[in-house]
Amino acid sequence: MGLYHQIKELYPDISDDDFFLQNDSDGKGDYIRKWKSSYPKPTKAELNAVQAIATEKLKWKEIRAKRNALLSKCDWMIIRHVTQKTLGIKPKLTDGQYTILLTYMQDLRDIPQNYINSDAVVFPILSL
Repeated sequence: MGLYHQIKELYPDISDDDFFLQNDSDGKGDYIRKWKSSYPKPTKAELNAVQAIATEKLKWKEIRAKRNALLSKCDWMIIRHVTQKTLGIKPKLTDGQYTILLTYMQDLRDIPQNYINSDAVVFPILSL
């Protein structure tokens, strides 16, 4: 987990301009090079205390991004199906495929409510 996210977890309102991180590529990772914030500079113990929380939040952010991308890929199929039905054109999807697609999209939307731990998330698979 990156030091940046740990700092943001400790001080959610801190500006990116209030601190500067550096990595010397020496295998030791990031460190705080400059601290200009009115908040006290965090100690190693404080950073370690929020590491798991910050890691979990970052994982959920990545999960939501993937989920949203998958939902976006389905939107055009839903729009096309509904438009074709409305215009009296035979849709490319059967009614069964349309139902499968709607269920898949709902399963994607339900991921944050259905999983407590980000490591347990299993994305549904669309089979049309």
